[in-house]
Amino acid sequence: MATSTSFHVGTDNTGLWRIHQTSEASDRVSSLLQEDIETHHVYFNNDGFHNHIPHHLLSLYGTGADASAIQQGYDFNKGYQRPVKPVHKPKDSDSPAAGALADDWYETTAPKHLGHESYYPDFLQFFQHDIARRDKERDSTGLEGWQAVLLERLFSGTPAAEDLRARLFAGFLHPLIQLMFGIEWGQPMIVAQGLAQAAVHKHQGLDEFLYDAEKAAAANKDKAPVNILSLFQEVAKSPEVSSSAHFEDANKLLHGVLVRARSEMAAIAAKVTVPATEESLAARTAEMAEACVHHVTSIPFFLTLKSFSWVPVEAKARMLEWKIRMDLAQYAARACAPLRNVLELERYQSPSSISEGANTTHDTPTTSADGISPEATAAAARLFHFDEDGHAIKLVRATGLTERLVRQSLYTNAPCRILNSDAAWEAIYRLQTDSVKSPGIEYVRVAGLEEAWKVGRLF
Repeated sequence: MATSTSFHVGTDNTGLWRIHQTSEASDRVSSLLQEDIETHHVYFNNDGFHNHIPHHLLSLYGTGADASAIQQGYDFNKGYQRPVKPVHKPKDSDSPAAGALADDWYETTAPKHLGHESYYPDFLQFFQHDIARRDKERDSTGLEGWQAVLLERLFSGTPAAEDLRARLFAGFLHPLIQLMFGIEWGQPMIVAQGLAQAAVHKHQGLDEFLYDAEKAAAANKDKAPVNILSLFQEVAKSPEVSSSAHFEDANKLLHGVLVRARSEMAAIAAKVTVPATEESLAARTAEMAEACVHHVTSIPFFLTLKSFSWVPVEAKARMLEWKIRMDLAQYAARACAPLRNVLELERYQSPSSISEGANTTHDTPTTSADGISPEATAAAARLFHFDEDGHAIKLVRATGLTERLVRQSLYTNAPCRILNSDAAWEAIYRLQTDSVKSPGIEYVRVAGLEEAWKVGRLF
């Protein structure tokens, strides 16, 4: 059984693709996840670049990769990771190491260490302890420890919960994505990692933007929800917002959009509303549009959250509102790359220079996925034995889930159904795998800026 200090990923515990895995793959992914958390830090360098190994391994496992592909993914990325850091040694009565295992440490001592990367080990230790403590109380609450922790630490509405919730959306959504793999696979240790990762991210004005947009959105609560695609188009048409990200900005969102067009961006984001009903939540989740890779790969978080009966629907709706607002802001930060016509997309053909790269022995999924298209399954297989940091397989996995959702007949009248042809989805998967298999830079990270197509730029 998985605990806050140990991994166990069963053969039927494969995430939202709902495939069945082999015992060998199950044992391998469990052992490598354990090795990673015991050996590697959450950041692989001093600039706050995130360790993606857990995402990579579980994405491979959850799309049907065998044990050798999972091992290859781990081996390719372990060499550049930083080693784990110890918790701080006690120096005085309020030292984290002296009290991190106290039930009230997060409220009494932790606040002054929020946003400080050096205290990640201390926050991790606390959340592991918090989950284990609540597991012992499970008989009285009916919830697993990690579930009870999320209800209090993220969804309770206390000042501490509001603060941590805002930090969850920082760092290109990486804390949220880390937490996503924990809740989707029911792994308490990854839940603790995600919360600890959120705790050491700084707000950098992102919290003010999200709360300003939420406050302004209150005036729109009684109005019919605005089409999300139309909001992306409004961002692109706004002279102030669409030109706010400059190539020289170190961070296009924090130093560009939220500096040069914060009020204009907040005004558009305020038009995002998700009525707090299960029906509206389902419809808006299906409609949700995406603008950059991390916002696509975070989709499983909201699909998983939507399925939790123990989370109030109001909390689910609020999280989705924040996500869509971040989608819009990051689209502006990518300098509003043109939204292509579906017919253009359908005409895409892979360059002849790109080979399939699939090994018929190793790269065939172990079993077919429940409701996942053959095109998605084939795209994932092309990445099983491909050396990368996990972004590509995460993107294909999330896209497969998106396709399954938007093709459902319940949403035939939703704007997301503009992608309703086999040719369009096939082209999307080809583009996703071709982009990383072709020569040169794998990702154009600010696609709306001409300079980004000439030289790689991370933010």
